[in-house]
Amino acid sequence: MLFSLKSLSIAVALLPLVVANTQDVQTRGTVPYYLVFLAQDTDSQAAADNTLERRLADPVIMINPTDANFGISAEAPGRLLTSADGTKIFAEARGNPAKPAIVFIHGFGIGAMAFDDIFNDPLWLARAYLVRYDTRGHGRSDKPTTAAAWVSQRLAEDFDAVVQSYNLVKPFVLGWSFGGSQIADVLSFHPQSYISGIIYDAGVPYQSALPTIGSPAGFAVVAGLNQTTNVTEFQSGYIDFINLCDPALDWDFYLACLGDGVVQPRAILNLSFTRTQNNTGLIQAGTTGALPTLAIFGGDDQVVLKQGILNALAGWQNLTVVTLPDAQHFTWISRPVLFRATVLNWIGA
Repeated sequence: MLFSLKSLSIAVALLPLVVANTQDVQTRGTVPYYLVFLAQDTDSQAAADNTLERRLADPVIMINPTDANFGISAEAPGRLLTSADGTKIFAEARGNPAKPAIVFIHGFGIGAMAFDDIFNDPLWLARAYLVRYDTRGHGRSDKPTTAAAWVSQRLAEDFDAVVQSYNLVKPFVLGWSFGGSQIADVLSFHPQSYISGIIYDAGVPYQSALPTIGSPAGFAVVAGLNQTTNVTEFQSGYIDFINLCDPALDWDFYLACLGDGVVQPRAILNLSFTRTQNNTGLIQAGTTGALPTLAIFGGDDQVVLKQGILNALAGWQNLTVVTLPDAQHFTWISRPVLFRATVLNWIGA
């Protein structure tokens, strides 16, 4: 089949967006925006041109790396929410809303894309309603750099915006790595009944516990991550950080992790790590057994210390501890089957 020059020139321009085959779409969760056009075998030149014109007419938000709308189009999954202080928060939900809901909160420096393998897994989608969002300062969400934007209440309000937008009722909350500390923010402004349970995945339970939870190797890379004058040191520090999370990541995912770090203003590291929070609500919920808690660890995690986290959870009632053998800091990537079974069985999905 021959295309007009107009059609051919546009198609060539869009080639970087094309998924190689349908299997890639299913396993990577890529939206097949132009796949149908390039794969179809129409009988006429007019039909081909009309198909292309119709697809290009779909509304698309222009991509701007400094804008909260970066990478979002009318065809892409997810939505931009407005938090109470006006901050735009990117969020996404997949799966069956009738199933138990789990809100995933990512760690520092790597946005919600970290959970791609989970959100693209049909076995997860069949048994749970999965919700994730880029916390402020990360990914496609706004990145405010004033101290007022980083008080505990602001982060709790971001979570509230997600809950309200997706009509969630008592979701489970999974906090990975430093993202686990934001559960304490939520419980500072809501009763224990607001959520059904806590899942700490190599998670920091609260800010003040961080000094005893981070590994020596983890703290060693912070200077590079916080570098604002030496490009080489920043690049080296971020590469070291990702390799510390897992030294054998898929290349595309590895680059995506580095990309999330590059679009983040350096000031956000200090704002994230130096903000204060009240962990009274969290500790009360845990020590009274009011909120069931699952703590998952990677047997080969090089970023956080298991014993440090358990010390922070001392006195916790209704606590289940699971260590995944040979798993790195990206536990669900290292041991996907064990991780999925652990979480879904625990929430009763």
